[in-house]
Amino acid sequence: MTDKQTFLIPKVSDRSSQDKQHIRLTYITHFYFDQKSPETLFNLLEKYEKYDPELLDQIQFVIVDDCSPLKIDILDYDLNITWLRISDNITWNQGGARNLGVTYAKSDKILMSDLDLEFPEHTLRKMVKMRNPGRNFYKIYRKDKEDGSIRNGHPNTFFMSRGRFMRFYGYDEEYSGGYGAEDYRFVKFQKYHGSWQHHLQKKYYCHKRIEIDRDGAYHSLNRNFDRNTIIDNRKRNELLYGGAESGHSRIFLNFQWKVMLENNRMTRPIVTSKRWWKHIWWFRVLGVDCR
Repeated sequence: MTDKQTFLIPKVSDRSSQDKQHIRLTYITHFYFDQKSPETLFNLLEKYEKYDPELLDQIQFVIVDDCSPLKIDILDYDLNITWLRISDNITWNQGGARNLGVTYAKSDKILMSDLDLEFPEHTLRKMVKMRNPGRNFYKIYRKDKEDGSIRNGHPNTFFMSRGRFMRFYGYDEEYSGGYGAEDYRFVKFQKYHGSWQHHLQKKYYCHKRIEIDRDGAYHSLNRNFDRNTIIDNRKRNELLYGGAESGHSRIFLNFQWKVMLENNRMTRPIVTSKRWWKHIWWFRVLGVDCR
């Protein structure tokens, strides 16, 4: 044994088939289908499957089935996919579904979105290439497919850091069981703890999926704010009175689930040399993001 060790260039082919260190962005979406067809999801995945392979190599798709009564036969897609199914039927469990999706994310950069939005290739590429968001979190402008008009981002669609999400306990699942307010309180809680909300530049947008069949390939849940308005008012007062550690129940993954599918693309991006990175660790001690 000598003091100097031989440096061996790592081979991608030597890595485990389950290795995901090359993932740069995790795209999390969830659904509850109680109508005739799951085509709303399948059509979206088929579209993404046609994107640049080098981009798809770096993206993980986490799909969460929120205990849909519709039987779904999972199809094969050439995507990095983690498919999860929640076993407990909790009405309007959006917060729980997102908490589960983020838990399985293999990158720190995460994109959380509802199923009725789609993201152009250049927008996903931007997110892949961006630095870690840190305490910043981003909404994404919506561009109308027909007239090209731009609208503000959807209130429950975020590009952010997984670490930041977990640091402040994710979505509060006390809201699960009723409609609304969990997204509003999630944003407020992040802001009060120093997270900074922005929009991505307008050229990096998403589209509202106008082609969705909302009578046959979506859900028919009732939207009623009564239950969650009471909960939200109490949480607001808890935080105002109790300060930093108040206003969040810490209820997290309050249900059972199963992993239905874990699929990995056969190709992986070529790793470029960054042998300098290890040697400037002391910059990172000072808080400089050197990647």
